[in-house]
Amino acid sequence: MLKNKSLLKTPEDENKESITLIRFDPSFGLHEDIEQTKQQLRYLNDYLIIYTDLDESIRFIQSITKEKIFLITSGSEAPQLLSQIYSLHQLDSIFIFTMKKIQYEYLLDEYSKIIGIYDDFDDLYQSIEEQINLVDTQLQTFSYFDKDQKIMNDLSKTSNEFLWYQLFNYVIKQLPKNQQPKEQMIKICKQYYQGNLKQLQLIDQFQDEYQSQDAIQCYLKQSFIYQLINKALITKDIDQLHIFQFFINDLSQNLEHEHEKLLSSEEKILIVYRGTKMNKEDFDKLKENQGHLISTNGYLSATRNKSQAFDSALKSTKRTDIVSVLFQIECHVQEIGKSLFFAQIEKDILFDFNVCFTIDSIEQYQSVQLIKMTLSNEGENLINDYIKKIQDLTEQQSIVIIFGSLMCKLGEYDKSQRYFEQLLNNPNGQDIPWIIFNIGQILYVQDKWKEAREYYEQAIDQMRNNKPPRTRDSAHVLQKIALILKQQQKYDEALDNNQQTLKIQEIYYPSDHIVIASSLNSIGVTLYKQKKYDEALDYYQRALKIQEKSDPPSDVDAARTLHNIGIILREQQKYNEAFNYHQRALKIQERYYPSDHIVIARSFILIGLVLAIQRNSNDALDYYQRALTIQKKYYPAVHVDITSSLNKIAAVLVDQGKYDEALHYTEQALECQNKLYPTGHANIAQILDDFGKIYIKQFKYNEAFDYHQQALKMREKYYPPDHITIADSFSFISKVFSYQGKFDEALDYQQRALIIQEKYSPDSLAGISTSLVNIGSIFKRQGKHNEAIEYYQRALTIQEKYYSSNHNRFINTLSKIAGVFFDQGKYDEALRYAQQILDILEKFYPADYGNIARILENIGKNLTKQGKYNEALNYHQRALRIREEYYFSDHITIADSLQKIGFNLYKQKKYDEAVDYHRRARKIREKVYPFGHACVAESLDNIAFVLSSQDKYDSALTYHKQALKIREKLYPSGHAVTADSLNHIGNTFLNQRKYDDALVYHRQALKIRERYYSVAHADIAKSLTQIGNILYNQKKYDQALDCYQEALRIREKCYPSGHINIATTLNNIGECYQNQDKKTMALDYYQQALTIYDKFRPLEHTAREEMLRNIRLLTNKK
Repeated sequence: MLKNKSLLKTPEDENKESITLIRFDPSFGLHEDIEQTKQQLRYLNDYLIIYTDLDESIRFIQSITKEKIFLITSGSEAPQLLSQIYSLHQLDSIFIFTMKKIQYEYLLDEYSKIIGIYDDFDDLYQSIEEQINLVDTQLQTFSYFDKDQKIMNDLSKTSNEFLWYQLFNYVIKQLPKNQQPKEQMIKICKQYYQGNLKQLQLIDQFQDEYQSQDAIQCYLKQSFIYQLINKALITKDIDQLHIFQFFINDLSQNLEHEHEKLLSSEEKILIVYRGTKMNKEDFDKLKENQGHLISTNGYLSATRNKSQAFDSALKSTKRTDIVSVLFQIECHVQEIGKSLFFAQIEKDILFDFNVCFTIDSIEQYQSVQLIKMTLSNEGENLINDYIKKIQDLTEQQSIVIIFGSLMCKLGEYDKSQRYFEQLLNNPNGQDIPWIIFNIGQILYVQDKWKEAREYYEQAIDQMRNNKPPRTRDSAHVLQKIALILKQQQKYDEALDNNQQTLKIQEIYYPSDHIVIASSLNSIGVTLYKQKKYDEALDYYQRALKIQEKSDPPSDVDAARTLHNIGIILREQQKYNEAFNYHQRALKIQERYYPSDHIVIARSFILIGLVLAIQRNSNDALDYYQRALTIQKKYYPAVHVDITSSLNKIAAVLVDQGKYDEALHYTEQALECQNKLYPTGHANIAQILDDFGKIYIKQFKYNEAFDYHQQALKMREKYYPPDHITIADSFSFISKVFSYQGKFDEALDYQQRALIIQEKYSPDSLAGISTSLVNIGSIFKRQGKHNEAIEYYQRALTIQEKYYSSNHNRFINTLSKIAGVFFDQGKYDEALRYAQQILDILEKFYPADYGNIARILENIGKNLTKQGKYNEALNYHQRALRIREEYYFSDHITIADSLQKIGFNLYKQKKYDEAVDYHRRARKIREKVYPFGHACVAESLDNIAFVLSSQDKYDSALTYHKQALKIREKLYPSGHAVTADSLNHIGNTFLNQRKYDDALVYHRQALKIRERYYSVAHADIAKSLTQIGNILYNQKKYDQALDCYQEALRIREKCYPSGHINIATTLNNIGECYQNQDKKTMALDYYQQALTIYDKFRPLEHTAREEMLRNIRLLTNKK
């Protein structure tokens, strides 16, 4: 019995033909002659793999990408096997071999790729043979060239592939010749077909009888030569094609000779036909390319006999995903002349593999799809344009070298490298420095920077040692070395290389040459990486000036420069200007590239980034989605750019509060990363952190912690313990603990991050200052305001030293300090910092409307807290005017401004105006977040507050309950945010003097908060205070005092430096004692409260004035 291994060929053997025949049957050999079965199946298809283990067979089938799979399996094994592999595109035809034929006929209805069910081996054999013959006519693959592309660089992959086949016919003749080409080819073929008696017999016959003039007839026999050459052409296997070089050259010479006979005839127009079947995916691709150029990736045979071709198209098949196709090809013999070769062999026509056609039309003709094409010599013109473009940049690069570089552009890195290495060993007159340079290029695009630089340095040495020195060529290589240095973050060295390049080019080219612009751009990129934005902008502008005035126009290069300028402006927070530059670049690119070109996708990404920063989330999402659609079409299913776009889409969805959708896209990104990198790779950790960030937004802190911990373990396994990314993991985990109120743990992790940054990455000033700010924020959440200020000030000291006073990090830290003073009730100091930020923004970033509006809003909030509602309104209205002028009408920040204005009007008792603003805010928020969001709930609560003030309590309750419903949907059961809604409902009942109902809701809120917060928290004190207020109103003063005293204990712990809420609690206790006629105790608590009010409230504040009245009243009575 066979055990867990394949027979004959092994999975490690390369299949040099186009079909892989797999037999899967755990009982194979029990009921049949193994050797006879193997030989018979190999006569049909040489590459035969037999499996007896299910998992191994599935893994092998999944690994096949370049061949069609014919699968033979038993009826009993088919359901389990097919359920796991059926959707794979490489699985072409399925054959069920079973002695219980009737029992498994139901499978025919479930799986359309099943050709038949057989209980006789001869019937099975005949069916496989027919299907192989049918597939042989289908295996013709195509390359396309979009004629709408107006430039020859940045071509799509399909267009580059088209050019590769056009160039190959020339290159194969230029490659070094083997000493004994026929003997070497026969030897390799015999090795490959070892054991296949049928093919070996044909090889022996070829060896004995072949003459060069027999090449066409030999190829058309569809024997081993036909199979091996076609597969090599389809897969661009240059090594295999080199082995068949002598035969391919013979075939080309034969075609040329026969073509001359056709030219000498009087025939002007030749119409030929080819009937075949295509799978629907390939047929749809043909339809998409109507009007474009098409070439076959190999030799194409056709016939003058239309009815014969029509019959071929109509050959019966049980497949339902197949389209019957009849190609009608019109050839203008005399017009084509000698630019393309095709030959007539009796009634058959054979086209050389570099011929191309224009797809004129596709239409239904009887029961087939009629595809009308015209033979075209445009491919020759395209090749000439392409070669000229490349040689304009690198004058010494030959067609043979350009051909190899095309393989690299197609992602065929191993094949391209072997090609150049073989050229290096046997240059045959080719330019050795450029060969070496191209090996470096192949290594560079694979991120093998160290090896790439070694080859670049060798190329430069040879160019400089040449007599005379090839200084101009060396500039091109220097520029590539600069790219490596940038990738390695060695910016000073990169800049030095850029400057050397420019210096050389200024000697050999005029000052307005496009090559000079390219160097200026490269210098700009290096300066951008060094964050020298103004200097980078200057170089970009100089490059743009040359590009816009060049002749011929260098519009595509100008578009790149416009994007570079846009990126700088984005970094400088000049978002509107950045957006305009990116749009200008996109408009240029849309003139030169097809709408689904990858360059367009990159423009969409850059525009999306600006829109996302501006919180124009719907438009950002639209651009990201459009980019992703192009990337999925252009790249293989798994690609780093696809992962990046998935992450960007997820980030926008998070901003929109669509967390489940964001998780869906993040899961897709993780799936890509798992395929791109080995298990446990550090790059996977980044996606795990993204999961953690989303779960934090959902307040699912345990889940967030788990993901950040997984990411940390990966990084600790992959990097040394002092690596900077481990500090990042510590920071993420710290944030989770901080949100959970576990401040000691949060501080510990953030301090560990800071130690790594200060000790091992002292130059990472951004990381150090961020950690200091994070520590300050942990103290701020604890109410430890002095400690928070201390860390913020340390961060500010670093930022003042290493950044300009208008840097965004500096501004952010000022904002944090202002926030601490605001929390302390030190509104004048908070205002002073906010005003400083506003002055910086208005002076240095007058176009940064978003941040200016935000600071105006913060100043307004400060003034509101001080009861200066008119002044506050003025600032909020200024913010609103900016947002309405520079954002679209339903931008989410406009809703924020409307809400703030509504709140100030509410405080001024202008209830009708207030409710109008809140309703406008709600309308925008519901449009932006149609499925509910925390800010929608906030708007509902704000409307309810106004209605309560108008004594419209029932209406208010309706709005509060709507808000509660949204929060219960958005947040996990028992979340603290839900407690806020319960509080609002409780307060509404309190206002109605429905004390028992009010108590029910406030006690629910307290229960949630005590469960949610693991330590004493200000929100627990808030619930206790509200319950105390109800009990106070019920004249249950002892119970109220218990609540107030517990609230006071918590608040004093949370705010050791004092806080206005402590004064409020002291005042509440005083009022209880006053009502119990305990005047001395009441007066003591009032005096304590007054001391805090004097510290945190202005003299004219209403709460302070009321406190003084109470003290005077008690003092007079006393």
